[in-house]
Amino acid sequence: MTNEFPHSARVVIIGGGIGGCSAAYHLAAMGMTDVVLLERSSLSSGTTWHSTGNMETYRADPLIYDMVRYAVEAYPRLARETGKEIGWRNVGRVHYTDCEDRWALMQTLPELGRARGIELHLLSPDEVGARLPIIDTAEVVGGMWIPSDARVNATDAVHAFASAARAGGARIFQETQVTGLEMLDGAICGVATTSGRIDCDTVVLAGGLWSRDLAKTCGLLLPLYALEHQYIITKPSGIHRDLPLFLSYDDQLYGREEVGGLMIGSLDDDAIALPAAALPQNFSFALLNERWEQFEPYMATAMKRFPVLRNVQIKMLLNGPESFTPDGQMLLGPVPGATGLFAACAFNSNGIALAPAAGRFIAEWIVEGEPSSDVAPLDVRRFSPVQAVEENVCARAAEIPGFHCRMHEPGSDYRTARDLRHSPLHAQFGAAGARFVSVNGWERPLWCGQEEGANFVGSVAEEFRAATERVLVVDRCADVKLLTAAPDEMQAALQLRHLSGPHDEIEALVREIPWSGGYQLLTASPDQESRVVEWLRRASSAPPHAVTAAMDQTTALVMVELHGPARAALLSELLTTYGPGLKTFQDMVNDSTLLLAPSAEADELWQKLLGVGGRFGMRAGGYQAQEALRILRGIPGFGFEATPARQAHEVGCGVGRAPASRQIPRTHAPRKLAAFESPMPYQEFGSREVVICRGAVVGELTSRVRLSGWPGTLALGLLDPQRWQPGMGVAELETVAGGKRWPLALRETAWTTDHAAKINAR
Repeated sequence: MTNEFPHSARVVIIGGGIGGCSAAYHLAAMGMTDVVLLERSSLSSGTTWHSTGNMETYRADPLIYDMVRYAVEAYPRLARETGKEIGWRNVGRVHYTDCEDRWALMQTLPELGRARGIELHLLSPDEVGARLPIIDTAEVVGGMWIPSDARVNATDAVHAFASAARAGGARIFQETQVTGLEMLDGAICGVATTSGRIDCDTVVLAGGLWSRDLAKTCGLLLPLYALEHQYIITKPSGIHRDLPLFLSYDDQLYGREEVGGLMIGSLDDDAIALPAAALPQNFSFALLNERWEQFEPYMATAMKRFPVLRNVQIKMLLNGPESFTPDGQMLLGPVPGATGLFAACAFNSNGIALAPAAGRFIAEWIVEGEPSSDVAPLDVRRFSPVQAVEENVCARAAEIPGFHCRMHEPGSDYRTARDLRHSPLHAQFGAAGARFVSVNGWERPLWCGQEEGANFVGSVAEEFRAATERVLVVDRCADVKLLTAAPDEMQAALQLRHLSGPHDEIEALVREIPWSGGYQLLTASPDQESRVVEWLRRASSAPPHAVTAAMDQTTALVMVELHGPARAALLSELLTTYGPGLKTFQDMVNDSTLLLAPSAEADELWQKLLGVGGRFGMRAGGYQAQEALRILRGIPGFGFEATPARQAHEVGCGVGRAPASRQIPRTHAPRKLAAFESPMPYQEFGSREVVICRGAVVGELTSRVRLSGWPGTLALGLLDPQRWQPGMGVAELETVAGGKRWPLALRETAWTTDHAAKINAR
């Protein structure tokens, strides 16, 4: 292999930290040898070198759980493959709390851990003290012992990944700064560097907090921003080398032993944000100035909780920048607006734990066309462009570390980067008692509490009753609305369709509404905005199934949705007084009616709805009532049952739309949509619980709801047909919730009995 700087490569990876080196290693392991990794300084510089190297092996989120479990397997294997010491030490972790609500939550986890195959042990205050001798347990109410948690030396792990990548054929060039990304006709065609230009058609952005500025060079914005992150390191004080890791979300502290002393870090409220451009050009193995004023509240808590700190010397307060996103999850996958550009960055202080799996997923995406897991919650396309605007992402990122430490009530939301986009009916729904949450920058009604003292549980139940007994009206103005040319077969009626990937996987769920002038209106929930726009961008350049460039009508049209048996009578009366600007469409799948009008007529539409709605018991409602209706009817929702990891036939989505593309073998095991009911008493909404049969996991619940007054819980889920068949015993299906196992009974819905296919065929 030559060390001569290349003029071309199949894949260029930007960034020699843990994410970039993991991607290079996994690409080489999959046979992709024409890979070049570029590092502006030296390997492991930037964020990686000051990482604490802590490995959490249990996470509540199933995807993140699978990713950290992969890391636990990958790091020791990497050490064996390369013969390099990476500092892997399986010391376990004590997760402690002084909060009764948190303790109640902890007590539900061991049973879930058993179902998932991980040991989680509850600890009394005395047992917390026995496991973690440095703690004062006077205020501790309990804890959890996670024996599989571990630590690794981040710098050594990077060099091990790099060594294995080189052995597999990848080329690595240090002291080589990328100065720009180059595109041609919407696709990556090369990168400019301080050592010359490289032709390529695929680029992986793994540049940590510098990834945002790199994306800007080709006119794109990534929703990430750097925050200052601090931890203290004490001088050696006789701390045992095998002291477990420790964590408390309530104290907003984490830590471990460090060369006979302690390392203790904070998860800050109102963290200090900084633009990457403010850092010196040679900021590689450098640090930021100490911020004792910022760290003081956490230091005070730490000194109270760990009395040993009162008698030791502080070696340093380390302050290093790390990148965060608007929801606290990393950026992974194809970047919208640039074919061939992938992101593997913004790890939100979880790079060591997530990078092994992230590198694997990126390699699978590039080589096989899709990752082997459902990574939609991490996909870059979950964000809208407005969320990547610097002012907005900076404000939200600063809230993330502290926000994710707290326990939240149903419907609670971030306080920053709010009111970025309002529906034309925002004020009207506000007057109806709407509680808003931010969805891709939109303020969307979650529920409407019209009565004095209204609460989430009671209000959503009342909205559901209105939708099933009278009329419920919901604001859908935030839905993306795109006008495209309509093939003749799509002119008949409103249809629910999916936008297909290369294997008929579900890239998005849309409603296609016939429109005048040979057009159709494509609508989708606001969280799918970037996915739909990007699908159309790529489809427009993929003959012979090209589509006309879409015209965005999102803000030009007001759209509301009516549910309930009285809506036909209400609509009949409404149309006698409304002019030609109002369009109505029947959605047979959702058993609802859509009303659309120019946004300038929003107030007129609302006033006339109010004028006739009172006679039919009309109630204003929000997203959660619609979710309850969806689960009741068995309809798959995007991001829940319908995801890019699922093919349309698995969830009964019927006919989709897809541009011509290569067909390659899928890496995902098949699943089958099923509807359930259960006597579990937990109210409101939930998702991602395991489905068990005879002690083995055979699937997962993807959506569930129980409202006040209901005798049980309704749920949707995905079953593995290779692990469970009806003959195995329906009565033996169970799930885990609230620390207990609950029986699941299969139920029939119009959708799960293939009614969906009949509707789509009409």
